[in-house]
Amino acid sequence: MTGQPLRVFLNASAIPDRPAGAGVYTIELARALARRDDVELLTASPRAFPATGRRIASPARGAVARTLWEQTVMPGLLRGEQAVVYHGAHFATPLRSPVARVVTVHDLTFYRLPARYSRRHRWYYRALARTAARAERMIVPSQAVAADAVHFLGYPPGRIRVIAEAPRTGITAANEAAVETLRRKLSVRGDYLLTLGTAEPGKRAIDAIRALSILRCQGRPLSLVLAGNEGTLSLALQKEVARLGINGAVHFAGYVPDEDLPALLTGAAALVFPSLYEGFGLPPLEAMACGTPVIASHVPAMDEVLSSAAVFVPVREPAAIAREAARLLDDAGWRQEWSGRGLAHAARFSWERAAAETVAVYREVAGL
Repeated sequence: MTGQPLRVFLNASAIPDRPAGAGVYTIELARALARRDDVELLTASPRAFPATGRRIASPARGAVARTLWEQTVMPGLLRGEQAVVYHGAHFATPLRSPVARVVTVHDLTFYRLPARYSRRHRWYYRALARTAARAERMIVPSQAVAADAVHFLGYPPGRIRVIAEAPRTGITAANEAAVETLRRKLSVRGDYLLTLGTAEPGKRAIDAIRALSILRCQGRPLSLVLAGNEGTLSLALQKEVARLGINGAVHFAGYVPDEDLPALLTGAAALVFPSLYEGFGLPPLEAMACGTPVIASHVPAMDEVLSSAAVFVPVREPAAIAREAARLLDDAGWRQEWSGRGLAHAARFSWERAAAETVAVYREVAGL
């Protein structure tokens, strides 16, 4: 490629201490962009992340402080750094900007499932979404989110670009020794099902718990690992486990660091992902990259992203989850078939491709 690299200001100021979902997207995209010779990346973040371009410090704590910084300080930084394109990796967009703006909208759950959020959080996220609607281009991870952006935000469909995400770097099948080490760490014996992102209402981890109860009533010595940050339903999930009398069979693993995730995914008999709504659904794709079959709910983004590589079940139906999990456990050939489908499907996604498609959006808004 000829000419000067495109100077891009990537706003990664919303990355939390324990990245998941949008945080993983931001880090992986930044790393992929930084590896390109046609982009000069300036990454605004609260702390340093390796290989994500030159860093500009952003507020380390507090949504209010971060929002004020984005709306008052950032326009001057864009001008002073001579950026050509601004990219908000998680909704936030300066209302006034001296350069063309691109924004990523990961999902619009706060419109789809408002009861999942407090009134204060609904107001905050919807305000962020309104700033995103001011961007010249909007990147979304699926056609499902594109439709929601048009419906809820009134965003012009001709300015939306769908760019798929990908499993994070290092997510591949782990060896037996790594899996066994993780089993000992979590005190898990025998076959286990896995659910990620557990303690939020829309994730429906409670359906996985109830499915486990059904399977154990059938005489299967099976356990369930619930992994992910604590949320509003942590206590309710624990109470449901106690009510069903399966305390010893359910393991609340909490947040799992990246280095342990391949072993956790590889060791599972299946990933159960019964979410009511997703913008993309990265955990199922990462499970597939480890050769682990996926049981996912029949919702638009899952149907679109996972295609024919996942076993789909209706939402809010633990019996359906139990039925499909039993078949995967009992039929080695069936499990191998879904493992192979998932591996082949996950291989179609890459951050290099996502970065290339994102740069094409940058060049489009910059008029290049």
